[in-house]
Amino acid sequence: MVLKNGVKPSEKIKIYTLVDNTAGYGFQGEWGLSFYIEVHGHKILFDTGMTSLASENARLAKIDLSSIDTLVLSHGHNDHTGGLAHFLKYIGDVPIIAHPDIWTKKYVQENQNSLDYIGIPACREELESKGAQFHLTTKTFKICQSIITTGEIELNNSYEKIDSDLLVKTAGEFSPDSMMDDVSLIIQTERGLVVVTGCAHRGIVNTLQHAQRITGDQRILYVIGGFHLYQASHERLDWTIQTLFTMGVQKVSPCHCTGFQAMAQIYQNMPKYYQPIYAGSVIEIET
Repeated sequence: MVLKNGVKPSEKIKIYTLVDNTAGYGFQGEWGLSFYIEVHGHKILFDTGMTSLASENARLAKIDLSSIDTLVLSHGHNDHTGGLAHFLKYIGDVPIIAHPDIWTKKYVQENQNSLDYIGIPACREELESKGAQFHLTTKTFKICQSIITTGEIELNNSYEKIDSDLLVKTAGEFSPDSMMDDVSLIIQTERGLVVVTGCAHRGIVNTLQHAQRITGDQRILYVIGGFHLYQASHERLDWTIQTLFTMGVQKVSPCHCTGFQAMAQIYQNMPKYYQPIYAGSVIEIET
């Protein structure tokens, strides 16, 4: 069969979790996220974790890092970009797709006495000198006919808001970070959309609804990645789970910043739809 856009899908999508907060036997975890994705003839690295751990776990999984043809950065926080310099040693001059705001100076303020830098830990010039080729856009980026990034995601409900402790520094002044650089990856299949998220700072529901709008496909086959619910209220969490049901989401693999309590509640309410993941795990999705 051939998709409406003329692309013949592969039989399976394979998503390897290279970095997560938890890890399987023989692998290591850290606070961060990184996926290696084989789909439609492409080999995509989605985020790079916080340290060199993602590339180390990739080698343990016997992944040929030199085969990666595209790198997508979900946003500019260090737990998703810190491993970039290490990957550049192996992947060569591949396009790096991201939003321009990944280069804003990002901070987190947990209290009045704590202000920590959490942006990309390397400067752009340093990374480009190692072969990085940044393709920065606020719009959707088409990797191929069936694989695209979301571009900027609208905030369309009263539940999903940007954390107030996230800040950016511009011209010496601090202001709230709108997280416009928060993007996800969409893979279009004959059975529906596979959506890969970094942290979904602009809301997991907003992200999925945005994916539906820009593709015209209302079917959500699989959602995998960070749902950013670890600080969510009970009200927001209940609403999120109910909305996932209403949207007809067929499978979920929340991890990283989703938070243990949220993941447990999602599992309790969606046990047939829930697939746990961790560093070293591999998800195969029939298309």
